Amino acid sequence: MKTSKISYFSWLVTGTILATLSGQNANARNAFDVVVNSGVGDQRGTLAWHISGGKDGPNVLSELTYKDVNFRVYEVATRIKINQGNLANSDIFFSYKSGVATEGTVQDSDYGASNRSQEYSRSTASASNSEMSEFDLGVGYRFRINTYQTLQPSIAYFRKQQQMRMSDGVQVVDMYNPNNLGPFRNTLNSEYDATWQGMWMGLNWAVTTPNHHLGFTFKQYFLNFSSEADWNLRSDFAHPKSFEQSAFGLGMGLEVSYRYQVSDLLSLWLNWTQEDWRTQEGKDTVFFADGTEATGQLNEASWKASGLVTGLVLQF
Repeated sequence: MKTSKISYFSWLVTGTILATLSGQNANARNAFDVVVNSGVGDQRGTLAWHISGGKDGPNVLSELTYKDVNFRVYEVATRIKINQGNLANSDIFFSYKSGVATEGTVQDSDYGASNRSQEYSRSTASASNSEMSEFDLGVGYRFRINTYQTLQPSIAYFRKQQQMRMSDGVQVVDMYNPNNLGPFRNTLNSEYDATWQGMWMGLNWAVTTPNHHLGFTFKQYFLNFSSEADWNLRSDFAHPKSFEQSAFGLGMGLEVSYRYQVSDLLSLWLNWTQEDWRTQEGKDTVFFADGTEATGQLNEASWKASGLVTGLVLQF
């Protein structure tokens, strides 16, 4: 989703909540608080995967790495904090973020022997203009430790999509065709679309004073990974789906959030995140131009990233 659409979406969500709250009476407002975050920042990460050559082939046949891809991120989040009734101290939260890559490199390597030896082909490319989007929807319960501290376990459903692109290809190693070294003769316009989804369970510890709020959240992810790719320069592959991959995995996340209260309504917001996700062995299926297909082993897919977002918070 493009930047203008995200900005519009952020204002639309904020405006809808404001309109809803304006129709509530004072007693209803005391029953719950609504916190709306909107911000902009960066997330830099590395997405990688590798496949095996089967029973008689190398344990790593082919490996592709999108390294240090920097996404310019726009984020909006809403949290409803219930203060009265049977659901008192419960939270319902939703967040959405989207971004476009401003930089990043891609390396594609093929090996003739196990343990990444006898590399016979290596190419590099640009990952610029790759896109990502992510949303979380979950619930939590606040346990008050004392006047200033709370502890909140949470559970949420999440879905992250990455539309990773490759352009401006350069052949760096080609043992069988040395004359092919240098920029690709044909236009590289390949795409690798990855989806990570599943559940996460988290624990947040927060300290709140009249003007400051500091929170630390640890998350355990349970991952369902799937991907599809279109390798546009491979005439022996089918198009637009050249191959697909799937696997299950686990991951960890860490989040540090700080708010400074400017007024009863407005706060300044700073949020830092760290993610480290990895799959177990999975399936890799290649679709050929002649209509046949072959299934092999996906050794692992991984995503490791950190990000920083800053913006404003409205609390009602």
